[in-house]
Amino acid sequence: MKNRKVMILAAAAVALASCGGNAPRRSAQQETGTFKPDIHNAETSLDYRGTYRGVLPAADCPGIETTLTLKPDGTYSLHEEYLERNARFDAEGAYTLHGNLLTLEGSDTTWYKVEENRLRRLTTDRKEVEGPLAEHYVLRKTAE
Repeated sequence: MKNRKVMILAAAAVALASCGGNAPRRSAQQETGTFKPDIHNAETSLDYRGTYRGVLPAADCPGIETTLTLKPDGTYSLHEEYLERNARFDAEGAYTLHGNLLTLEGSDTTWYKVEENRLRRLTTDRKEVEGPLAEHYVLRKTAE
């Protein structure tokens, strides 16, 4: 009886060893150290330059009609018009893009997250607005 149990255990061990276990297999790129990480982001994958429009929320009026144009030379123009108020502002400056974070440099630095055909305005600590108003902080790309 003991010999039979030993034979069954030995056969099971051989079967498991021959399957190679569940260890993930490494590709040839990983074996040679030439593995390249996926670097898809707004800089490399999206056509982010162009004109974006939307109405952003405001504390003291129904909203701010916003037009932001990102130019190929790394500059932007921004036009903001406060609804139901006689207030308009225009700004120009340089922008930078690192990954999906768009930074508008100017008198007030502002940040946007670049998404496909959209820019999402971020808070001063570079986080997305959450909650029921989140979608009101989006500018949509216009056809040119």
